[in-house]
Amino acid sequence: MGLCCAWVLASNVTHSSTFANYDDAQIKYAKIRHSAQMRCKDLVSTSNFNYTIIAASEIAATESIPIHCRVSGLVASEVRFEVNLPLKWNARIYMFGNGGLAGTPAIDPLKQFSRNQALMQNFVTVYTDTGHDRRVEPGGTFAHNNFHKLVDYGFRAVHLTIASAKAIVQDFYANEVSHSYWHGCSTGGRQGMISAQRFPNDFDGIIAGAPAANYSGLKFSQAWRVAAISRSGLTEEEVLVLADHIYRQCDNLDGVADGLIADPRRCDFDPNRDLPKCKGQDKVDCFDKQEISSLTQYYAPVVIGDEKIYPAMPVGSEVLGLTYSREQRSGWFPWLINDQGPTLLDQLGSDFFRYMAYIEDRPEYDWTEFEFEMLPDNIADFRAIVDATDPDLSAFKNGGGKLLSYFGWADPDINPLTLIDYHNQVKSLDVSVDDYFRVFLMPGLFHCQGGAGPDQFDVMTPLIDWVEGGMAPDQVKTWKLGKGNQRLDQRPVCAYPTQATRQNSTQNSEQAHMFACATTNSQP
Repeated sequence: MGLCCAWVLASNVTHSSTFANYDDAQIKYAKIRHSAQMRCKDLVSTSNFNYTIIAASEIAATESIPIHCRVSGLVASEVRFEVNLPLKWNARIYMFGNGGLAGTPAIDPLKQFSRNQALMQNFVTVYTDTGHDRRVEPGGTFAHNNFHKLVDYGFRAVHLTIASAKAIVQDFYANEVSHSYWHGCSTGGRQGMISAQRFPNDFDGIIAGAPAANYSGLKFSQAWRVAAISRSGLTEEEVLVLADHIYRQCDNLDGVADGLIADPRRCDFDPNRDLPKCKGQDKVDCFDKQEISSLTQYYAPVVIGDEKIYPAMPVGSEVLGLTYSREQRSGWFPWLINDQGPTLLDQLGSDFFRYMAYIEDRPEYDWTEFEFEMLPDNIADFRAIVDATDPDLSAFKNGGGKLLSYFGWADPDINPLTLIDYHNQVKSLDVSVDDYFRVFLMPGLFHCQGGAGPDQFDVMTPLIDWVEGGMAPDQVKTWKLGKGNQRLDQRPVCAYPTQATRQNSTQNSEQAHMFACATTNSQP
């Protein structure tokens, strides 16, 4: 898979199983409650000082979508949005998020896929590009001498888009929204987190998958890891050998060798101690001094000066698994290892240093030259705009909001420990955190999807049951997708800090009932 394709997929993370467990739902959210009360094309006349409706067109029903009104609009100055309003409506809004540095237009096939999934359940759907078009301003170039676009990307675009969508809904149906939901992963996860923190009344329920909440820390981590691996000389074949050593040592710490590391925090892996060292010429099955040194840096916490910026990267993502290209490759491809061009982390991280981290933009800056001695001069302002790390969720809680966040334990991009750290910070302010904020950590899952473990799951159905029915989820069902949409390797993922543990020694993971949730020791 070429880098361009990986970039598009990483920026447009979607999930094929979003509403897959509707039959198990306690709240039958697809039920129609309202009908359109005006003609679709007449919505263009409702433009106002807050937003402009550019076009409103009725879209005929097909086998995959119901008849609906498609609205394209604009919030000043360049925040483009799309709202789709089914003529028969379930009284709910479903807004889905962005990936990477955003800027993906609504016509993108994967955005259309997310839209159509929700339309089939009779939701109003909402999406924004966050104020720039990546086809014109790729990567982070949108922030070049453009403070307002950085603010739009950080939080403004999502907030003003959902406010505009609610007003359009009121005009079209002559009824208010009963519940609004957010669904995003990666950058979309960060957007969900910052919405709960800054605008607690925007959404009743939020799914924040693999949230890049500590965004500035992530960028330093990306630079740290790219610098380490780029000088290592490691090939993908050698990374898979590395994975074999890690998994032989840590796979069975949960009591069964099933190709998954249930909790990498229990894995006491040290490259210098645990890897075979080459005695002569570097070979695939051994590691030379440079490779050992690079891997030691890779797994170490990110430190700038005397400040720890980002936690140590857990092991697990090195393994062979299903990638964005739907082929079996190491989880480090194309994030850290790419035989077809620059790595994805290089694409996602370098523009932070060029256009965001310093007051004076540096378009030609080589981010591999960053020496981790002192923080960039604009970092405080950037953090205030983009980072979603405020642990005070009291307003969101008091408004009845529910936040469901998940992370892959084998994520090669964002560190799942950042979500655990954030949950612990929220808990330090409010011991009843689990009443409104629950975390699910998925063994073997790469970044948002793919991996060595089950990567199919429906978190929207349990979220709606929680928001509207008061049924807090203790487990999330996961599975691998087989031929004919057959569900394979079914197993639950339990709400943190509990973990799914097998009830006997069998390795037949086809039966989800063989697992139970229990608190385990996270220490090696």
